[in-house]
Amino acid sequence: MIKTDRFYFGFTDNIKEPRKTKVENMLSKLCRDDNKIYNVVDYLCMRLLNGCYLEKEEGYTYIKRDGEYSKPKNLYKFYEPEGRIYTELNKTQYDFVEYLINNGLNTEQVMEKAIADHKVYMEEQERLQEENERVALAKAEQERKEIERVKTLLAEDMERLPEMEMKIVDDIFLDVYGVEKKWNYNLLPLIHYYDISYCKNQIKERLHNGNKASIKIFECVTGLKLPKGYKERMTYLESITSSDFKEPIEYKPRKKAEQKEKDTQEVYIAFHNKDHSAWRKVIAECFTKYGIDFFILRDNDEWKISVKRVGLLIAKGKTRLEAMENLKVNIDKMGNAEQMIENARKTIEKSAGVNPLYKEVC
Repeated sequence: MIKTDRFYFGFTDNIKEPRKTKVENMLSKLCRDDNKIYNVVDYLCMRLLNGCYLEKEEGYTYIKRDGEYSKPKNLYKFYEPEGRIYTELNKTQYDFVEYLINNGLNTEQVMEKAIADHKVYMEEQERLQEENERVALAKAEQERKEIERVKTLLAEDMERLPEMEMKIVDDIFLDVYGVEKKWNYNLLPLIHYYDISYCKNQIKERLHNGNKASIKIFECVTGLKLPKGYKERMTYLESITSSDFKEPIEYKPRKKAEQKEKDTQEVYIAFHNKDHSAWRKVIAECFTKYGIDFFILRDNDEWKISVKRVGLLIAKGKTRLEAMENLKVNIDKMGNAEQMIENARKTIEKSAGVNPLYKEVC
């Protein structure tokens, strides 16, 4: 008796998913014949070996209970050897039996050989899978040990960092973030062991566009200039080795506009309360832009920019940069800003008087 155990003689090999699974599930369903239980494949193989044969009747119709003829369809028949009785098959079952016949898989000897060959194949696949899993586990363990070895090297290197490189890190953190981070030297050992893939990958993860300090540290310690674009930077980092490194470069902070001495003065805001206006003294940073004198201060978690002459709020933002950007937008909207400010001055002075800062001038 043929026992296939979910083997389909190659019938489903060229069927694509998800139909392949659907066909195999249908062929694996259980059926009963002569009080015995078979799966569909075993049942069809048994019938074929017993001499049953196929026939297909196209355009088959029958009279329904209401007296009408059914729609024409193909009727797939699996005849008993005597040719008097047949079992109706569905198209998949019919195609499977036809496949067995067309491929010479219609004798018990050939079927049993195919099943035996498949069993050997599956056992080999199982052995290969176990071997691949064993190799993968061994590789993972080897990689784990290598990472531990590298981490030990990095920890030892942290104990003997060059003073010049540590000073570079201190200067960069102070310049970029305004603080010294004398404990944050862990990028340096990674650079020292750059040719180890673990170290190179760790460096690539750190040198993204948002980590300006690490980019500057790498450039100064290696003496190399990195590309500004992220993709180009990653490609460059992958292409170089430690043999491309040059002598370390002392970090020299660039002069920033924020580092200039700020012009802080006593100025006045035009304070309005119902019908009454008055001047309120504040300490603020003064600056001139677009030919107009302004002052900026932080008030209630906002940066506010006012016209110095009239104490009139003209722009604000959650950050200083946002406030400055909004100032430009509002000035552009005004068109003739000087004339609008002059009109505001006259209106405010009628209620609050002259800005105390300009009384002597007036």
